[in-house]
Amino acid sequence: MEIGHVRLVQREFKENGKGIVETSVALAGERPRYWPRLGFVVSVLLGLCAGLLAWQPGAAAAAPNTVYFPETGHTVADPFLTYWRTHGALPIFGYPITQPIDDQGMTVQYFERARFELHKEFSGSSSEVELTLLGRQLVGDRHDGPFKPFPANTLAVNTSDRTFFPQTGHYLAYGFKQFWEQNGGLAVFGYPLSEDMSENGLTVQYFQRARFEWHPELRGTPYEVELGRLGADAAANSGVKTSPVGKPANVPDYAPALFTQSIRLPILMYHQIGPTASRYVVPVWLLNQQLDWLQSNGYTPVTLTQLYNYIDGTGALPAKAVVLTFDDGTAGQWAAVQALAAHHMTGVFFIPSGTKALTDGQLRQMVADGMEIESHSITHPYLTKLSGGALENEVAGSRAALQKITGQPVDFFAYPYGDFNGRVIAAVQAAGYRGGLAAWGGAEITPGKRWQEPRIEVDGTDSMTEFAYKVITFP
Repeated sequence: MEIGHVRLVQREFKENGKGIVETSVALAGERPRYWPRLGFVVSVLLGLCAGLLAWQPGAAAAAPNTVYFPETGHTVADPFLTYWRTHGALPIFGYPITQPIDDQGMTVQYFERARFELHKEFSGSSSEVELTLLGRQLVGDRHDGPFKPFPANTLAVNTSDRTFFPQTGHYLAYGFKQFWEQNGGLAVFGYPLSEDMSENGLTVQYFQRARFEWHPELRGTPYEVELGRLGADAAANSGVKTSPVGKPANVPDYAPALFTQSIRLPILMYHQIGPTASRYVVPVWLLNQQLDWLQSNGYTPVTLTQLYNYIDGTGALPAKAVVLTFDDGTAGQWAAVQALAAHHMTGVFFIPSGTKALTDGQLRQMVADGMEIESHSITHPYLTKLSGGALENEVAGSRAALQKITGQPVDFFAYPYGDFNGRVIAAVQAAGYRGGLAAWGGAEITPGKRWQEPRIEVDGTDSMTEFAYKVITFP
């Protein structure tokens, strides 16, 4: 059986007296290699058919840019809608309780647990939508009891369960720390403004943009930690009109199914391009063969910006898209740039700004050739082992350095060694990135995992058959 340039080959033999069928995948004209038998026949057949025939992201219906919430009788439109969806949606912000409002020249909108601000001067950047410091407004100048900060020079021993923030002089620990790290961190909630404390029968903690509440009766559920209704309180205190409005014509009711949930799209991960094949070194002649194969089989390399626009519902993808990523900024990757340019293809290069072998001039030329330059830290460390300040410098400092070199936005971060946890993700979010990439994990791209989207490693010893398998059928 042949699908495109890929041929399925079967052979029969006997094992323990039973008839066995063994299946292989081979490129047309190539000698087949036989893989383990049980289950592989089904996975290959289904994967090949799905990969080559069924997946058509370019044909997906465009996601709406305005939706209506009948629960409260209000609409939310982009860019507030995209921010709301991609930063936590209902569990974090709650429902909208007003329409967009002009507040001294700034467009704002109140939600149950937050107030969104539109900063047109930062249009198109991660700062276009920001959250009002409602926690700061509520706390005011209180410095008594649990609001009293520890001195900034406090000798704090940070652990996986407890972190000290010298910026505000407060600790973040245990369940609140885990919730903070997993749901947006500094970018969404800001720094802690108090220690955890008892208030109205609940354990709470105040942050610049939120108040965390612990509900022990919901222990073990997604609602064990909830955010206080600071948006609703702020709207009431300001006398803002919250009465519902009628549903506009041609505006759908909000439903998660309106937006792209997940797609199968291979993000291939390369490292060094060099003369001798090994796990992390792909010879340039082999890279050219792989690019030839992608081209002849109808695959179109796209940037991460295009991919994230698609999963956010604001852009389209070609029918058979693939992302080609290159880690570490090694000198041999300049040959990859030439190979990509010769094929009229784009690649995404994750550069450690402090240890790169590519020159600044080469990086600027890569941008001019249509390549995307993204961050891979400064010194390529194990990020989970760094202190807070060192982690922030590696993540934010590399972004600033690369943007200065290229004059282009740097919106994505690849974790060195694939090493990350909630604290690292929070630092990436706080630095203003749009998404993060892991080192392995398959090909299912899911908006809910935008900070750890998976990739597929390309091994320099892969045959063309194995490369094709990774692109077409890899889980």
